[in-house]
Amino acid sequence: MAQVRRGNLTGDLKSGARDGTYQRTALRTVLLLLQSALSVVLLVGAGLFVQSLRNVRQVRLGFDADSVLLVSLSMRDVRLDSAAKVALRLRLLQAAKAVPGISHATLQESVPFAGSSSWPLYVTGIDSVSKLGEFDFNPVSTEYFATMGTRIVRGRGIESTDSDGAQRVAVIGASMGAALWPGKDPIGRCMRFASDSMPCTYIVGVAEDIHSHTIEDESKSFFYYLPAAQWRPQEGGLFVRAHHDASRLVEPVRRRLQREMPGTSFVTVTQLGDIVDAQMRSWIVGATVFTAFGMLALVLAAVGLYSVIAYNVTQRKHELGVRLALGAARGGIVRLVVTESLRFALAGIAIGSVASLAGGWWIGPLLFRQSPRDPAVFGLVTIALLGVAVAASWIPALRAAGLDPKTALQSD
Repeated sequence: MAQVRRGNLTGDLKSGARDGTYQRTALRTVLLLLQSALSVVLLVGAGLFVQSLRNVRQVRLGFDADSVLLVSLSMRDVRLDSAAKVALRLRLLQAAKAVPGISHATLQESVPFAGSSSWPLYVTGIDSVSKLGEFDFNPVSTEYFATMGTRIVRGRGIESTDSDGAQRVAVIGASMGAALWPGKDPIGRCMRFASDSMPCTYIVGVAEDIHSHTIEDESKSFFYYLPAAQWRPQEGGLFVRAHHDASRLVEPVRRRLQREMPGTSFVTVTQLGDIVDAQMRSWIVGATVFTAFGMLALVLAAVGLYSVIAYNVTQRKHELGVRLALGAARGGIVRLVVTESLRFALAGIAIGSVASLAGGWWIGPLLFRQSPRDPAVFGLVTIALLGVAVAASWIPALRAAGLDPKTALQSD
């Protein structure tokens, strides 16, 4: 009892703060590290998906989807014979060209990413053309390549002279020419449809390759074009190219073409870009979701860092006062506080980076031409989180540097 009475209880209670030791609960530390690590994981995911989306948008599809409108026909219960169907499509083609703001229009049967047609092909010297890949075609009219923005790299496109009864011709994609006649000029070559006894269809042009099924690699998918006047397709619709903003012409085109439709049949007009965007949806959603949650996690990490650092500065007020009283520079105090925040951030970055690298096997297949371990993405995320750590600790650091030593030493 005497020993207890001789103890200076008040001094002992105060000595903890004056010895410069400050308490940091394990729970607070764990939560802060988890916030920082989660920020890293989500921001890395956001960076990878944003880069994937950028890669997707840089893919040359072989056509200018944003400038093109797709006109589809719905006949409902209207029944027309083959000649009437062909005549209707030609009337629609001329009506579309007459709409102000439209520069080109073409007939078509196949729409990229929305279905295509194919025939068995026969080429002299090749036992089985089908073993080389999938060969799809599109019967189109004279302005197809100008409408779609697809470049002709050799020869010519479909012309008005390619009429019914004239020599059968086709324009093929560049990869198709390389597959059927490797190392040779395909212009003037013969290929046959449906049967090897059919008349020759001669290649008159080579166009740039297009993506017709997927934005991914289509090395085994080939495309070619036939004159609609020679094949007289009865199905399909039109592609219409706008001078400027295609979205503004959706309704004018629809109203004008609807006047040509018989009975209860009708036309629908959509932007081809919407069909293409549907192919990009997974990357768009991934980039949007990861970015939104990543920014939210970053804000929470910043708030958490600020709270912990501000709390620690309050707890260390006595120690910091002693340092200032002994001649410590105020800039040194700022560095001391900021360094503590950076240590938290670096620990969170390390944990989050390990988790992100471990999750690379899962997220990798969802990316487009993008490594899940891209050092540039990890570097940017690291810089971002370190910047947030400095910003979050700056106010508490300035507050610590601005302490009055005398007041701090008497605060207990």
